[in-house]
Amino acid sequence: MRNKVLLFGSSRVFKGQFRKTVEDCGFDASSEKDKKAACGDLEDLFIFEVKKKGEARALKERRSSNPFFVFTAIDLQDELPALKETGLMGVITKDTSPEDIAFHLNKALFYNKMLKRNPRVPVNIPVELRFQSKTIRSNASLLSREGMFIITLNPLPVNAACELCFSLPDIEKRFSTKVKVLYNIAINKDLNIIANPRDPFKRLVAHPGMAVFFSDLSDGDKELIDGYIRTLE
Repeated sequence: MRNKVLLFGSSRVFKGQFRKTVEDCGFDASSEKDKKAACGDLEDLFIFEVKKKGEARALKERRSSNPFFVFTAIDLQDELPALKETGLMGVITKDTSPEDIAFHLNKALFYNKMLKRNPRVPVNIPVELRFQSKTIRSNASLLSREGMFIITLNPLPVNAACELCFSLPDIEKRFSTKVKVLYNIAINKDLNIIANPRDPFKRLVAHPGMAVFFSDLSDGDKELIDGYIRTLE
């Protein structure tokens, strides 16, 4: 079954060419006329067309936890901070390539589903990451049973394979696991996009860094992490 993208907009380009592009990317695109659906609990991605500033301001009143994108041709820089607070994942234009659209929609869908199952909490945990001949000593700012977000000014490339060691407060164990970089936030590039404090995957990043996925952590170690997370929720 294909994942659904709900389209909220009326222009010919948005309903025609853009909708076809979304479908070509492997999604079931629906033009949703019932505005109440935008406040529901659907596990879908939303894309809102914004043709003027007032429409962007209206999106700030959303009460849905669904991640969403904005399709627009106008400059929304002044509106982005408030839109991030309601779940904005990024801005798409008519010139955004199909490859970039597919990448961003699939990434948003992946984190939405994965992290709804695996709660993520803010932490401040020292970590040591080894990549080839490089050793990075820093702190993790988010933690789940599946991975963590590591603060660094020089994040590694997506899909980089590394060795990670860390400890958790009040747990007498040194965790060691292989990890893979899922995404990175580079300084002065991606910091001004993304984040919704109420969204299930909680990309609460106010700093550059990278998200890593635990690739060989044992079930027992994951249970220990779950127990620690429960003490923080």
